[in-house]
Amino acid sequence: MMELLGMMPRKIALGGRYSRDFFNRYGDLRHIRRLRFWPLTKVLMEKYDFSEQDANDMTDFLVPILDFVPEKRPTAAQCLSHPWITAGPRLLEPSMPSVKHEAKNRNTSEIKEKAEREAMEAGVGNIVIDGASKKSEESQPMENPSKVT
Repeated sequence: MMELLGMMPRKIALGGRYSRDFFNRYGDLRHIRRLRFWPLTKVLMEKYDFSEQDANDMTDFLVPILDFVPEKRPTAAQCLSHPWITAGPRLLEPSMPSVKHEAKNRNTSEIKEKAEREAMEAGVGNIVIDGASKKSEESQPMENPSKVT
């Protein structure tokens, strides 16, 4: 997030229970020496092929939501009244992606579809990231689904 949004305020960086594990007393990262700043607008344009206008519009909507200081973030009602949401769809002219880019996207989507299909065939539900398997309430059927504790 710091690479997208800039440096985290010291008060926020040092405000958590485990902050000292990740930040020094000045609020700088302990284990990462050099950040590569890449503003969200540039990420959207360079990585996701957004037009400059679309990238700026989406960034204008997202950056306040991602603010490090929770009190500065907009409310849900403010987000819903943002021009990026209220403007509605725009008519876009179809773009002609390069053949190389189109082939890459096709291969990526084919691979993703195949993996999803194989996962469904194997009966895989949730994928556990840390490798630990959970055999708690998830694997047992709920007797009364309306009563969740």
